[in-house]
Amino acid sequence: MTTAAIAADRLELGVDGMTCSGCVARLERALTTTPGIEDASVNLPLERASVHIDPQAISFEDVFGVVRDTGFEVRTDLVKFKVTAIASNDWSDQIRSNLLSVPGVLEVSVDQSRDQIDVSIVDRVTNASILIASAAIVGYELKEDDSDETPEFEWNKKFAEARRDATYASLLTLPLVLQMIAQFLGWERIHLMPSVEVVLATPVQLWFGWRFYKAAFNALRSGGTNMEVLVALGTTAAYLYSWYLMISLGELAEGELYFEASAVIISLVMWGKYFEARAKKRTSEWLEIMNSLRPRTARVLLNSGDFAERSINQVGVGDIVRCLPGDHIPADGRIQSGTASIDESLVTGESQPVVLKKGSRVLEGTTNLDGMLDIEVTSRGEDSTLNKIARLVEQAQLGKASIQRAVDKVCGIFVPIVVAIAILTFGVWLILGSGFEIALINAVSVLVIACPCALGLATPTAVMVGTGVAARAGILFRDIEALETGYRINHVVFDKTGTLTEGKPQITSIEVVENPHIQDSDQLLRRVATVQTGSEHPIAGAFLDLAENRDVELGLLTEFRAHVGEGVEGVVDGATFLAGNKSMMHKFEISLKSQDKESENFVWLANDGELVGVASFEDRLRPQSGEAVTRLKSLGVEVHILSGDSNKATEPLASYLGVDSYWAECTPDSKVDHVKNMKQPGSRIAMVGDGINDAPALAEADLSIAMSTGTEVAMEVAQVTLDHPDPSLVSATLDVSRRTFNKIHQNLFWAFIYNVTMIPLACLGYLNPAIAGAAMAFSSVSVVLNSLLLNRWRRK
Repeated sequence: MTTAAIAADRLELGVDGMTCSGCVARLERALTTTPGIEDASVNLPLERASVHIDPQAISFEDVFGVVRDTGFEVRTDLVKFKVTAIASNDWSDQIRSNLLSVPGVLEVSVDQSRDQIDVSIVDRVTNASILIASAAIVGYELKEDDSDETPEFEWNKKFAEARRDATYASLLTLPLVLQMIAQFLGWERIHLMPSVEVVLATPVQLWFGWRFYKAAFNALRSGGTNMEVLVALGTTAAYLYSWYLMISLGELAEGELYFEASAVIISLVMWGKYFEARAKKRTSEWLEIMNSLRPRTARVLLNSGDFAERSINQVGVGDIVRCLPGDHIPADGRIQSGTASIDESLVTGESQPVVLKKGSRVLEGTTNLDGMLDIEVTSRGEDSTLNKIARLVEQAQLGKASIQRAVDKVCGIFVPIVVAIAILTFGVWLILGSGFEIALINAVSVLVIACPCALGLATPTAVMVGTGVAARAGILFRDIEALETGYRINHVVFDKTGTLTEGKPQITSIEVVENPHIQDSDQLLRRVATVQTGSEHPIAGAFLDLAENRDVELGLLTEFRAHVGEGVEGVVDGATFLAGNKSMMHKFEISLKSQDKESENFVWLANDGELVGVASFEDRLRPQSGEAVTRLKSLGVEVHILSGDSNKATEPLASYLGVDSYWAECTPDSKVDHVKNMKQPGSRIAMVGDGINDAPALAEADLSIAMSTGTEVAMEVAQVTLDHPDPSLVSATLDVSRRTFNKIHQNLFWAFIYNVTMIPLACLGYLNPAIAGAAMAFSSVSVVLNSLLLNRWRRK
């Protein structure tokens, strides 16, 4: 089952029947002009529509109707359930009514004799988990039938059918092609009887070619055009003209017919669409890998103390699940017992296994390599990290780059222009006295050679592969705009703490300054650790760890306030206690006396308005930070640092890394000002951070990048999330953005060059319809294959 992708105002649909950019433009136009639909984006390779609606003005069923009225089909799934617990003996009508009330459910079939329910649902609008939860409300327990055919099976079935049809069409076409080759070689006596040609060509034209007529009719009915209009017009003209010759010339028509032209075009286009579909499917292989990581069952701890295997849909938050060596972790959770090496590479991009133990967090879909773990489930299904990653990637793939919007406008008028050129070609050849046959064949060649598909596939296929390989490396783009902005970045600004450094400071000393309130370091540690319990800053964790290691008991914190970028304030055991930097001390008019502590990182400590101590700490540089700066500079990017620490603490690190510039003692507001000042004409700024105090600067930058180990606030603001704390991923982010858009430019260049050169050649009579059909089929496949070359990208 696919994951539901629905919110109160957002609906994602799988759409069948789209073949080219004309289909995309037609469906988008139909959706966006419908009252109640605020915006819509349609993706051809994904065969999906993302629709933003006003739930008060339009229902989901109305949206489905718009898709159908435009000539396409809303993709559906059949989900099968066994009823394992019932609320009453006469349950058929009640459960049917309950399930039909779920948005996205089309039909419910109940077999009481076998306690089985078959539910037809709209793909991506609802899923088995939602249906199980809905049934549970009215007292029914459903278990999904795991024998259902998988989406992969359905895809393979469709491919097999498409290959079979293309093969049969080709077998019927082959004798016609052999006759054409024989005549080309001068073997005039080798030709088929007209009646034989009709018998061979008619099934190809009317049976296998029916799909083109249907798609063309749907397009024209809704006021649009597409590739199928060109194919239908071209092949029908050749087919009907051959009938005309056969009827008017009788036996003299032998060797003079053009049935092979229409049959060859249809066969080649069918093969082209088959290979294009297979190639397009490969562009989304990362998402398929993500889906394959989700276990279908889990070993759940029962009240009896035993473990029993249950469907993953029956696992809830708080359940204890057991994971054995070789298993995929069934849900996000925390380890309750056991130690194991976990392979997180396919989820986070981290190449080396990590050793996790009791209390460690584990992610759904990661692999247990060597230990037995009992895990308490903290989130699953829609809320799991794996699902959020997949949704983020899908969201980026569904968007449209600005260059794609321009291409869509061209494609919207492409087919009418080609038809006009074909008519003009026909007329000019007639006027020149070349005869009806030559004029018709050249016009058919123009219709068949034109390929709007290549233009429509150029951008989305590259975006899909690019975001997929980025996700595999642990780089998650929130939307297509982030990918496009990354292509243009030439300045990167790093926050220091937690980004270039590990963000896990260790207290190296804690000194008591002579005062009447606090006499020893343990007493001072008790106060500072207590006030830090209200803070999420890494330094707070360092003080609490030190207190735990020294067995220092915490005091009573009755009031707390965080001073962002400066420190914390609280009432500990009845006294006002401050812990912060010099700026905070000056703000509270705390005299630092003769203390000169700027050569290292220090936290100043004050009790009831008087300085009582100072603590020093160190925060180690991440091992990848030097490499990150070097790689960014090799890409021609200038690197800068913004830090809230003192100048004497920041300058050595900046000098060691070799950055272009740095600013120290920055508050959140001054970080924003620095980013604003860097925004000169031609400059594109990326900000990399991980904390609450970085959020305003992240929002100000052209591209915001957050470490996944940072705060939720930073990641909410960020357009790009790095799935593990490696600053060298920043250069990989810019590199994959550049590679993706370079690939888009290549695709568009060749797609335009193909149409600009081939259409004139067809007009001049240098291409017959069979060659034109082959070239058209190849152009679409070549664009998709070129995009797939991005799969070879690896972070350096």
